Amino acid sequence: MFRHVRIKNKLALVMTALSCIVIGIFSTLFYLQFEIALKERVLLQLSSVKKLKVVQIENVINSRVEAIKHLLAQSDSTYNQQFFNSVVYLKSPGSVHINSYELTLPDTLNQGNIFIKDLSPENDEGFATLAFMAYNSGQYLVCIDTLTEIQSILLERTGLGQSGESYLVGEDYTMRSTSRFFPDKNPTTILARTSGAVRALRGETGEGIILDYRGVSVFSAFEKIAINGLEWVILSEIDYQEALFPLKSLRRNFYIMLVIMLAFVLLASYQLARLLVKPILRMEQYLNTMSRGVILEPQKDVDRNDEIGGMFRALDKLTTALQQTIEFAGRIGEGNFSANYQLLSEEDTLGAALLQMKQKLRDYQKNEERLLKENQQSIINGEEQERSRLSKEIHDGLGPLLTSLRLSIQAIPLEETHKKQLLKTLDDTITETRRMANNLMPSVLEDFGAGEAIKNLVIQLDQSSPLDIRYNQDTLEESKIPQKVNIVLYRIAQEALNNAIRHAQATEIRLSLTEFDEHVSLFISDNGSGFDQSTVLPGNGLRNMRERARLVDGSLVIYSDANGTSIEVEIPF
Repeated sequence: MFRHVRIKNKLALVMTALSCIVIGIFSTLFYLQFEIALKERVLLQLSSVKKLKVVQIENVINSRVEAIKHLLAQSDSTYNQQFFNSVVYLKSPGSVHINSYELTLPDTLNQGNIFIKDLSPENDEGFATLAFMAYNSGQYLVCIDTLTEIQSILLERTGLGQSGESYLVGEDYTMRSTSRFFPDKNPTTILARTSGAVRALRGETGEGIILDYRGVSVFSAFEKIAINGLEWVILSEIDYQEALFPLKSLRRNFYIMLVIMLAFVLLASYQLARLLVKPILRMEQYLNTMSRGVILEPQKDVDRNDEIGGMFRALDKLTTALQQTIEFAGRIGEGNFSANYQLLSEEDTLGAALLQMKQKLRDYQKNEERLLKENQQSIINGEEQERSRLSKEIHDGLGPLLTSLRLSIQAIPLEETHKKQLLKTLDDTITETRRMANNLMPSVLEDFGAGEAIKNLVIQLDQSSPLDIRYNQDTLEESKIPQKVNIVLYRIAQEALNNAIRHAQATEIRLSLTEFDEHVSLFISDNGSGFDQSTVLPGNGLRNMRERARLVDGSLVIYSDANGTSIEVEIPF
């Protein structure tokens, strides 16, 4: 189905599809890079917030440790009221009940050591409550304090967005600070056994995307806080959806931009495809025109150097070759078999076929000419034979009868005047009969050739007309002129003399017959009125002279003007 789509639309679709792929790939790569960068930035920010709060919490706890050290050194009651809710001195270790808390002093306390115990689970409201225990000079010091500053530190949510929070988790995986999402719930009743809390209690410091105590996906940074036996975990977290909200906005913008770019690419691709296909459509128009037999002129203005320019130059070569082929075929059709054709290449089958046709036509023409010549020669030979037969019949048959008749008339006793009149009439008849026999086929032509026959013809004309006729014969003693050539020469001379006398009103006629080794030449000229060869239609006489010369492979050329006419004949033998 796609192959029936026009090339212009195909190109537009292909370019649009490729543009979509490229835009899609780069957009996806950019989106993924942005997502990775955004996640790294969120985790880095959470790590910074978490680290700040770790320092602040450690400062609060260490401030209590420093206060205990001061108490051990000076027993200053001012420190009691400033840092601790309760301060108790004991003489021996063991269990002790202070306010509502049950404590067991470890007997491993050494001089100056301070041990911190987490009492938060025992606090009714779940506040972070610590007991600081120390030994010094035979007595034990126990200080209990609810560290409300820690809750204040954790409630500071700068850099945590709308859903972020930082909170503490104890060794029992319950919270030690108030939940932002469950502010009215005792934190020690909220289990926060998340993967971050577990890893942090194992001593790992890190960050990642995990499920928080609510089961919600969050970005989390976690770290363990360990001070004098106290082990807490601090986690700074922000909801996954909020942290990646810029990504969602970016994705929406990407979609809008993609639609705009696709519309622009589709429009640009369509326009570009039109420009690319335009010369192809032009080429299609040329080829359709040529398919109707119309050969266009070559495109001289093709100045492109790309594939399309190459196509037009190839079309120009094809057009030029077709014109040459058509011209060559036309010449052959006109019978001009001397026309040449140069094959375009070894694979030029059309040119080879035309050359082969030319050769066959030339052979056919030669064969036709040969047959025509043979037929005409046969006709002329038959005519000459008939002339010879009639001449002999007249000479050998009618001639003796007329002679016998003359002798019979002389023997008849008639009046002398009447007898002389009959004899004169009979003599004229015998003369005319001899002339007719001689004109049909002079015996001297058969016996001595054209030279002597033309000589006798000239003598007869010279005796019977006032013309000045001169004849020059230059033939070999043993002439090699074939008999058929002798007959042709005699008939041409006979016709030329007849034309000069009857049509040109000539008073002088010159003839010459020259025999060479391989050809014979006959020249006839007169001083008659001449004729215009371009306007005067050739009669049977001129046509017969040309045909007779052609049949023996000779040539006959006529020159004629107001000063007379000359005829040159050359016949090879």
